[in-house]
Amino acid sequence: MKFRKVIESGIITAALAVSSVTTAVSASAAEVDTTGVVGSVLDRASQIASTGIQSVQITHQNAQAAAAAAAQAAEWANKMLVTVDENSSLNIRKEASQDAEVVGKFYHGSGAEVLEVGAEWTKVKSGDVEGYVSNAYCVFGEEARVYAEANCETQATAKADGIRVRESYSTDAKILDVIDAGESLKVNTDAENVDGWVSVECNGVTAYVAAAYVDLDLDIDDAVSMEEIRAREAAKAQQAAAAQSGNTDSTASSSAAVSASTSDTQLLAAIIECEAGGEPYAGQLAVGAVVMNRVKSGSFPNSISGVIYQSGQFTPARSGKLARVLSNGKISSSCYQAAAEALAGADNTGGAKYFHAGTSGSGLVIGSQIFY
Repeated sequence: MKFRKVIESGIITAALAVSSVTTAVSASAAEVDTTGVVGSVLDRASQIASTGIQSVQITHQNAQAAAAAAAQAAEWANKMLVTVDENSSLNIRKEASQDAEVVGKFYHGSGAEVLEVGAEWTKVKSGDVEGYVSNAYCVFGEEARVYAEANCETQATAKADGIRVRESYSTDAKILDVIDAGESLKVNTDAENVDGWVSVECNGVTAYVAAAYVDLDLDIDDAVSMEEIRAREAAKAQQAAAAQSGNTDSTASSSAAVSASTSDTQLLAAIIECEAGGEPYAGQLAVGAVVMNRVKSGSFPNSISGVIYQSGQFTPARSGKLARVLSNGKISSSCYQAAAEALAGADNTGGAKYFHAGTSGSGLVIGSQIFY
């Protein structure tokens, strides 16, 4: 290894210097008092060795920095971000033409993997959407990274369960919250930079987590397909009509339907996305059913928002994940459909009011979660 070789070179140089001087001194020791000379030469040899090691340390640090920069450049080489503002969107088209069918949309803070770059259009893939975007509204590679750092949130994601969120950057500071593996908090990039700690936003206040237990990533959204957009609009229209008429159609209903505003429908769909976005549809419906069973039970708050935001109940509500999903609108059509069915009275859990991850234990296993 080059690092090791440089260190050995420095030590060998010093050793040779000491050996040479010692030999010379031995040869003339009978005629000259060499005590001072030997001491001086040994000091010089020590300086040579020390300088060699310091040089190696600097070289190693430079190599590490260069490697990190190269890795970052490679990571962003095939990335792009859109530059539209928060009130705009960018169409993704089926072909590289302004007249081609729109297959999805990018919103502010969205990005994609670059598949093919053209003079005016670039083929990209983002989430479930693949198509062409106009280069005029995109930035690529290093420019995309700089844009993302300036315009996208940075998230601190827990690497393990039970990560403490503290009031200050000390292990003696008050614990404000505890997050589990996969849960994220927004990084407060304006806060004081403290070695070994990451400043985050927790329940509206500045807090700190130990840097060793979180991964830091830019929160870049995927594109939204036209199917998802249409499903959202249909679900909102359906629930708005139901709220106005006081009637809701029910499929596989086992309990009374509940009228809900458009905002309640979106909130229910969002918590389903957070808790079961990667689950099969039955698992998504089950989460919606748990919320509605609580609303109707008399033992919990009697509103959808009251149940979801009840203290100590739904982790995404307190971690900030739910707020981010509501803000960016990244909710799948299946989660909207599950919310609509749950609101209509569908319940595939047998009246469950609780659930947790896992497939062993008492209760009804649906997907990778147990309902009871």
